[in-house]
Amino acid sequence: MLFNSYEFLFVFFPLVFFLYNYVLKKAWKIPFLLMASYYFYGHWNYKFLPLLLFSTFVDYFVGLKLEKTSNPKTEKKLLLVSLFVNLGVLGFFKYSNFVIENLNYFLINVGLNPFDQLPNIILPVGISFYTFQSLSYTIDLYRNHSKAYHKFTPFAAYVALFPQLIAGPIIRHSELVEQLEESAKDRIKLKKINRGLTFFIIGLGKKILIADTIAKAIDPVIAMMDIATTIEAWMCAIGYTFQLYFDFSGYSDMAIGLGLMLGVKFPQNFNSPYKSYSITDFWRRWHITLSSWLRDYLYISLGGNRKGNKRTYMNLFLTMLLGGLWHGAAWTYVLWGAFHGLLLAIERYFKLDSKPANKFIYRLRTGATFLIIIIGWVIFRAENMDLLITWMNKMFIPTDVLSYKHFVASSRDRFAAACLIGGIISFKGANTTEIDEKDNWSTFKAIGLAILFMSTLLFLAKDSPFLYFQF
Repeated sequence: MLFNSYEFLFVFFPLVFFLYNYVLKKAWKIPFLLMASYYFYGHWNYKFLPLLLFSTFVDYFVGLKLEKTSNPKTEKKLLLVSLFVNLGVLGFFKYSNFVIENLNYFLINVGLNPFDQLPNIILPVGISFYTFQSLSYTIDLYRNHSKAYHKFTPFAAYVALFPQLIAGPIIRHSELVEQLEESAKDRIKLKKINRGLTFFIIGLGKKILIADTIAKAIDPVIAMMDIATTIEAWMCAIGYTFQLYFDFSGYSDMAIGLGLMLGVKFPQNFNSPYKSYSITDFWRRWHITLSSWLRDYLYISLGGNRKGNKRTYMNLFLTMLLGGLWHGAAWTYVLWGAFHGLLLAIERYFKLDSKPANKFIYRLRTGATFLIIIIGWVIFRAENMDLLITWMNKMFIPTDVLSYKHFVASSRDRFAAACLIGGIISFKGANTTEIDEKDNWSTFKAIGLAILFMSTLLFLAKDSPFLYFQF
């Protein structure tokens, strides 16, 4: 079930909101929200619901055991159980065939018989996100940063809450469980509902009117990149840069909006990332909840910046390398992570992570950073190394430079308009959080949101999943 589907917009969420806010008593609200979340997840593929339940039960009981013991060895064993179960399940579904495929490549080249591929492994939707979310709980308990939850239902709702279950934001338990319990005590205030609607409708507009419009134009050209021209290769690269941002930030805005309408505030996940003056600044602004998770649970665990400069550079590189692999089982994701890790290390070495005081230098670095980001997204978007090499060659080796004959004529104007609007919003406009902070709900704003919502309904596709659902 997609946020941008008629079923969700006009049946599922209105029913959940009405029952949660106006019908159910306090004691039934969180259990109801949990059941609604399990229904939402099972709607994708009910066969994967036991995996979500299994992960939840394991970390819940590990948390209870961690609270009861003060033996360091026992604590470490319990943490290893949580890590082994969660990462083991994630690794099997996400990386098994990737490992076998690359191992077979080696075996064939040395004259040995290859292994058979594992058949029909389908990646459970959202597994990368809820795995990290659940793991943060047990790691925090192990580090004595929090206390265990004794009530199963609020903890299970934290892991499975439907607005952010599929693609984040990745939320810490300390940010959500208490909010859930507070929201269940009374009706959601109208001000919060209005804020939630603002986030949700803006996010829906980003997805439908900008991201999907761009996708319809560039996807066919990317599929035939071997015959594309130089300008088409750049159009696809720039288009995908805006498509990914407005698709993913649109989802995050919608998730934040749904959370507010249920009485909980999710953390900001995007802060105008294309205004960044460095790659370091970019990672403060892009997918903020993943960046902070990688920093707190991976980078710091590797030693952070506490063991000298060389170790710091290596830790930055390894963190981003693994962050790239988290996105998917493909060498292009690994390369993308390595690309960003290397850039972060270089910026730290040359001390380029501070904001330039000179406006001209600031704008120059913002432009250079955006160009680097575009190149990074080409690596990210390429489905394999062959496509990546072809795409890069088309971009940097002139081929029929000014022709864009492979773009479908009917989509060119919409593509240009979507990129223009996307560029203005990205570089000059306020992001959704900044709009929300102005706190100026008015008749004019309500009419504007109503027009935006009706416009999205005109272009609502039957099946248009969010890009990050594949991760």
